[in-house]
Amino acid sequence: MKNYNKIVRGIFFLVITVSSVLFGQQGGLKGKVTDGKNPLPFVNIILLETKFGTSSENDGSFEIKTIPVGKYEIKFSAVGYETKTLNVNIERNKTTELNIELSQQAIEVGTVEIYGSHFQGQEDTRTSLIDLNPHDAKILPGAGEDVLRTLQSLPGVLAPNDFSSQLIIRGSGPDQNLIIMDDIEVFNPYRLYGVISMFNPDAVSDINLITGGFPAKYGDRLSAVLDVTNREGTTKNYFSGSVNASIVDANIVLEGKNPFNLKGSWLLNSRRTYYDLIIEPFVKNAGLVEENTSFPNFYDVQGKIAIGPYSGHKFLLNGIYSRDGVDIVSGKKRETPDSVGVYNITRNDVLGFAWHYAPDEKLFNKVVVSWYNNSGTTDFDSEILDPSLQRGAFEDAVPDTLSPYLLGFKFDAVFGFTKYSIDDKFNYLWNKNLFEAGAGVDFMKTEIDFQFDLDPELEAVFNSMPQFRAVLDDIKDIKYFNRYRAYVQNRFAIGDRFFFQPSLRFDYYDLLNKAYLAPRVSLSYAIDDLTTLRAVWGMYFQSPGYEKQRDQNTLFDLNEKYTLDLEAERSIHSVFGVERWLTNEWRVRAEGYYKDFTDLIVQQQVIGGRYITEQVPGRDPRYRSGWTNPVTIPGDSLTQIPVNSAVGEAYGLEFFLEKKNIYGNNRFSGWVSYSLAFTDRIEYNREIPFRFDQRHTVNVVLHYKINSWLDAGMRWQYGSGFPFTEATGIKPRIILADQNLDGKPETPVIATRESSGLPENQQEVIYDVDFGNNKLNSRQPPYHRLDIRLTAYADYWDLDWAFYLDVINVYNKKNVIGYDNYVTEDLTLGREATNMFPIIPTLGFSVKF
Repeated sequence: MKNYNKIVRGIFFLVITVSSVLFGQQGGLKGKVTDGKNPLPFVNIILLETKFGTSSENDGSFEIKTIPVGKYEIKFSAVGYETKTLNVNIERNKTTELNIELSQQAIEVGTVEIYGSHFQGQEDTRTSLIDLNPHDAKILPGAGEDVLRTLQSLPGVLAPNDFSSQLIIRGSGPDQNLIIMDDIEVFNPYRLYGVISMFNPDAVSDINLITGGFPAKYGDRLSAVLDVTNREGTTKNYFSGSVNASIVDANIVLEGKNPFNLKGSWLLNSRRTYYDLIIEPFVKNAGLVEENTSFPNFYDVQGKIAIGPYSGHKFLLNGIYSRDGVDIVSGKKRETPDSVGVYNITRNDVLGFAWHYAPDEKLFNKVVVSWYNNSGTTDFDSEILDPSLQRGAFEDAVPDTLSPYLLGFKFDAVFGFTKYSIDDKFNYLWNKNLFEAGAGVDFMKTEIDFQFDLDPELEAVFNSMPQFRAVLDDIKDIKYFNRYRAYVQNRFAIGDRFFFQPSLRFDYYDLLNKAYLAPRVSLSYAIDDLTTLRAVWGMYFQSPGYEKQRDQNTLFDLNEKYTLDLEAERSIHSVFGVERWLTNEWRVRAEGYYKDFTDLIVQQQVIGGRYITEQVPGRDPRYRSGWTNPVTIPGDSLTQIPVNSAVGEAYGLEFFLEKKNIYGNNRFSGWVSYSLAFTDRIEYNREIPFRFDQRHTVNVVLHYKINSWLDAGMRWQYGSGFPFTEATGIKPRIILADQNLDGKPETPVIATRESSGLPENQQEVIYDVDFGNNKLNSRQPPYHRLDIRLTAYADYWDLDWAFYLDVINVYNKKNVIGYDNYVTEDLTLGREATNMFPIIPTLGFSVKF
């Protein structure tokens, strides 16, 4: 027992001694952050090159305890204020006190790094702002490390389907969103034909999406703005980088500070898919495609060089070189009846130069000169199974025996959209007021040449489908036109809590030969240091253009004779929202919005004819003798002529609860959002729901740090079904017979299978699906999907590694993208659902060096 007591006393003495030594090597830091008069809450405070950090409280105070003794660099940063970096010495058993004063500024010329998150200041009057951390796009489950797909998990933003990265925002189509990268408008931000976007989260510093009520410096769009800034390279060393690879693609980022003692940095990143390297050989060996086939692939190279600052001057040069390509020819051993031959190459190239000038913290001016080109060539030649037939019945058929059931569709297209732009943007901070003004011009050239060759029976099928929006007439046009713009706005500070920003935008579209003035006004009111009210009212215009038609899915003829009487589309936004910080890391926001759309451009509807036939009583409807000769009755048809003949509205409520990871070492972060939305259109004097009208939308995103080397994440999405057009039955197909030699016009006839020389009672009638006068009259089933991601971190060979497993649609929900309607053998209507992504696991890794 005595020995036992001695051992216990020895261990106790050792613990006390070690603890005294350890705690004796630590100190603390505390203080207060102000703007010289008022305390500043939510200022990010970081000890660089360590895991220690915090943010200031409501009264501006902060404290970091138990910091190891030593010398550190400490950085104070907040949006809208200068960033300060100071040296501090942490002494043993002592709490160092440090009081900091930050000055408000228009913008900072140097790169501002904000640890873990960005904050919207209470003086910022913008509503509906989503400031996405690029790291969230990197780790969000199921998003494929893609910026646009990550935004689809936030309030007010929808995806058309699993296969598209397009953004559907508050009742508007993707063509009504303005997308900007490094102050350059891009028409086509998609890669791999819309599956992913051009934005690489490893090379992006800021992602700002404004889903409504955007300020006057943005224009020529009706709905929303996505403003993305590529980051500058590191200035810590001359060369570093990272590599990220998965089973379908890879990207590499290289960066460093400029050589030859030149201030600034450089960054180069490149991405490439390798479907063509992995999947293509297996498909070729199976004989499903010809040997000269190449699978869809894309590659791009993006670069950015920053020089300065020198006496307030900074110069930026950025460029993008991107190619998408595919060349597919169906093989003889294919299992489907269709044969497809498609060749396509799409080019997206950007070159931009920017000069930033900030002689002091109050004035900032930016001049941007840019060139952008989006062009491509497509040759499409196919034979597809008659849409009225059930595909499953033909899957094992020999392709050479299918010719009576195949319909031809050929399509050749050349397009090119080129833009030269010059912009000047000026900011001046006077007292607490911020004045902004700018002007710019785009010199545009747009060229399209579309040639169609359709089987007459396939054309008849398209004409019977009310949801088929395109008019497939040949069109060839080249346009040279300019867009001029100017804006002015001033944010007035009325006292310490109320901010009011009137603004005015001017646009001149010489394609229309018309000018437009768009007034806008926004305000914010700080109820207290944690609660902010914001509201906005604004008018917005959008000009027509071939460059917008990719996202419209409608082909308009913008010949001068049609645009003389055309007006720009218009919308009016009204938004009201409230935001409150529950703690330093928990934030809740609620918004209500109303959008009124007028002068929407649709295809001109003209009075024409349609064809009907009636069943002969007592005769077999399977054969030609069972139907009367078709007759023509009055009916409406569409053209490619654009007219301002539609209006619409969108309104709803959105709720957003977010847990931020301010300090970088918390275990839990994520968000929950819910949207209640209503949107409709009135086209051709008929009210219909918008094709992406989704009443209820829920997103749940969680990220949890299990331990020091393992993270887990999940995302669950729910959406009530989109509208679709429900078929009502079947009807005989009516086509136009070839023109007679005597010059008489074409006449409608009932289409039959190969029946040359057979009597009418043996000529088998071809049927089509009948949609009647319905359009978007029903709803798809609700959509829901669970995605998960596990990420393991390691340190091998003095390099930082991350290995991840990402699983899309964990419980393999069969979400419906649409329906294939067909005619059964007993002449009834059949239907099969077409589904989106099944369960898809993906493995990948990244390494930093």
